[in-house]
Amino acid sequence: MRHAIVLVALVLCACGSSDGANDGTTEAAAPGSAPAQMGNPPLPAMAASRAGVTTQAPSVTDQPSPAEPPGQAAASDPGQGQPPTEQPAAAGAGAPGLAEPVEPASGAMGNEAAELPPPTDNCVDRRVSYSQPCHSDPNPCGIDSGFPGDEFCILPPAEGEGFQIHIGPDDYADPAEIAKYTIEPGEEFNNSVLGHIPVDEDVFFNRITVQLRPGSHHWISSVVEGRPEERVYNGTDCEGARQIGSVGGGQNLIYDNPPGGVPAPENEGLGRELRGDSSLCMNLHAYNVTEQTQLREMWINVYTAPEAEVTQRAGRIGIVGGLGMAVPPGEKETITYTETFDRPGRIIQLYGHRHAWTPRFAVWLNDELIYDSWDWYESIVYNYDSLTMNPPINSEAKVDGAISGMLEVKAGDQLKFSCFVENDSDITMRWANSLYGGEMCNLWGTTVGTQLVGSRW
Repeated sequence: MRHAIVLVALVLCACGSSDGANDGTTEAAAPGSAPAQMGNPPLPAMAASRAGVTTQAPSVTDQPSPAEPPGQAAASDPGQGQPPTEQPAAAGAGAPGLAEPVEPASGAMGNEAAELPPPTDNCVDRRVSYSQPCHSDPNPCGIDSGFPGDEFCILPPAEGEGFQIHIGPDDYADPAEIAKYTIEPGEEFNNSVLGHIPVDEDVFFNRITVQLRPGSHHWISSVVEGRPEERVYNGTDCEGARQIGSVGGGQNLIYDNPPGGVPAPENEGLGRELRGDSSLCMNLHAYNVTEQTQLREMWINVYTAPEAEVTQRAGRIGIVGGLGMAVPPGEKETITYTETFDRPGRIIQLYGHRHAWTPRFAVWLNDELIYDSWDWYESIVYNYDSLTMNPPINSEAKVDGAISGMLEVKAGDQLKFSCFVENDSDITMRWANSLYGGEMCNLWGTTVGTQLVGSRW
């Protein structure tokens, strides 16, 4: 069988225009086709709302067990299976990118996904993603909104250091303004919200910090031309706004890159360009599993740098996989993709995105396992540099882990990743933006000096 895949061209984030599709291991949907619609039942109960669930890849002292190299047949058990040999992706014209609207399919949930034990954050570690603020102030911005999550608000950068993009109510005392961003108990939305970027001229930036209120599953950004109305839009592209760039993407309530604003020595001078007279369109997938009304709200701090100080330009890995998946109820399937680097460089960051029915997401560079994620709920972001010590890989223990240190690549090196799908629901699992009613198999990352064959960046 065959799967469709989209290789997304990006400057910085998990979105952008697409260069084409490649083949995987199951029958492919036609490029551009929307997933089948499956109704809209309420979300299943979870062990705790995201406001009370923290996550950290546990620190494992055991030596990682040797991983079988890619090329061997994949087992159905995600604890043992490795990605099968696969031909490199063939990029073609006309495949859908994340900038194009794809209506989410929210299906009959059937059996609930396994509940996850809540691990804890460790604010001492050098990390990009967190689930709880590293402070005890319940209202650091003094907003007193009356909704859960005021502690996630962040103040703007100091004058001269950058600017903040706020997506959410302008006035917490205005019921009409609040109503634009509320999400009621049991609701799940996958659409887009827009906020204006407060600069008129092109700028460069070298750090971004994003914080969201609880109930946010993922955020995928597009910088779009002009300043359309600031509001919630149907679809994922702010109703066709023309995309010209990006500032990031992720799946955690807190994202800070580089951590604490301190780059590794080899990443000094690393930066990206941001167009002036533009807006930020955020594909924001949100849900409410609590019993009270919540707000969809996020704060994005962009730290600028003079163009003369930007001596390295960051590129991105953006691969949307599993577009043609159709995993029957009770079945398991390993979906694997392979891409090739075009020239020497480094992988700086990786992050695998999927939903409730994929317990494991793993990435290999050639034959070496470099990223191993076992927490679908908050898929972790790992950096690869001389300062960051990631928790070691321990697949047998089924805990998050990655290799540490700089991750250099050569022209012709292959990046392989696998999603180990276990469909314990009572519906056929297809590609869809729904936590329990659909699945995904997407890989995002940051590079410098290199890009994947077929990417336009």
